[in-house]
Amino acid sequence: MGIVVFQFRVRGVSKEECKGLYKKFSRAFRKESSDPVGVACELFLEIIFLYFDNDREKLYKLFFPLVMANLIERGSIHSVIEEFRKSKGLFSWSYTYRILNMLSEDDSLEISRAYRKVMFKILKKFGFKSKGFCVAVDITARPFYGSKDLLMVKGCKRKAGTNYGIHYLTASIIEEGVRFNLLCFPISSLSSVSIEFSNLVKEVRSMIPVKLLFLDRGFGNKEYSKILKLLKHKFLMPITRNNKLKELKLNVKEQLILEKDEYGLVIMGYVFSEDRAKEYHVEVKLIILYEDGETFFFITNMYDLSMEEYYHLTEVYRYRFGIETGYRMDNVFSPFTCSVTATLRYLLMQVSLIVQDLWTMVNFLLHKKERKQPREKYKNNYSIIDVVKARIKDLGFTWRPVITAVQFKRQAEKTLT
Repeated sequence: MGIVVFQFRVRGVSKEECKGLYKKFSRAFRKESSDPVGVACELFLEIIFLYFDNDREKLYKLFFPLVMANLIERGSIHSVIEEFRKSKGLFSWSYTYRILNMLSEDDSLEISRAYRKVMFKILKKFGFKSKGFCVAVDITARPFYGSKDLLMVKGCKRKAGTNYGIHYLTASIIEEGVRFNLLCFPISSLSSVSIEFSNLVKEVRSMIPVKLLFLDRGFGNKEYSKILKLLKHKFLMPITRNNKLKELKLNVKEQLILEKDEYGLVIMGYVFSEDRAKEYHVEVKLIILYEDGETFFFITNMYDLSMEEYYHLTEVYRYRFGIETGYRMDNVFSPFTCSVTATLRYLLMQVSLIVQDLWTMVNFLLHKKERKQPREKYKNNYSIIDVVKARIKDLGFTWRPVITAVQFKRQAEKTLT
């Protein structure tokens, strides 16, 4: 019988420990002589040290390659160990992989939850206002080139030379200065996406006040409209095209005669499964926008708005693509891996999202007061419409980070080495 050399002992991070981290790192960030990038990295490592009841030195040797792989160009756990094994006294790459594979998906998720709990507490200390946000929920697929028979692999639109990928359900704030990732669930071949979606929305609402959810076209159907109706949450999303919508599109084109720079807007009720008994019906509001020769269809559960307010809803939807910006930034931080282990890939995804949030957090702390959350002053009484109008308000300037992602990676790499 083999001898177990190392085994993770999970203890979690208590409320008191979160409070202690908040106080400790709030003071650290306030020091004029402090290096915010270094402090942010230290915060993440400290959460890992608290979550596991293991020797800190061993934990550092295991998680250093994981974090560093997100920071160096074209990094991977293997390349980090090859470069820093002697200087940092790291374990071999085979041993590191073997030990990290012992972690469960729950461990990755709980570490991310603990980090964001402390992060938002620190941010509030430095002026973060959390009274109402637009949040985007989406499914992203990371290209996968191995066996398509693995449970973690699902089919997807062709991307980077493959029709298969590792799918993740994510939620993110979409607002300049505070584009934080909120939650990430893995979606396997056996997952019920609707159940995971419902759980994600419930948890996100417990983290921050969500005024409006933006969703991709893949959610624009009866099932998700019903879920959001039961959750009593306001949403806006494109609807999946069908024959009825195609007919409406032709009618709108025929009847609307517009001058240049004008748009046409049609608001009407829409019933899913209208050909079935009433108990199967799900009613929503259909928004038809005809602009620049194109017809767009959206559904929402917001009723009794003015025509102008409905147009504002469609106009602000383009900011949903802030989550796509988040995915691009995640690709900047994301390491390479050939692992076919679902738990390790999920761990890498969670860490990459956390490192991205570290970068966003540092930028928030470094920005001048008026640039931290430039849209906040336009939200007035924080009604849904006020938050929507704030999203399309012309700021008079283009918001940019104080420190770019590349600069952050270089500084963090220098700090950790």
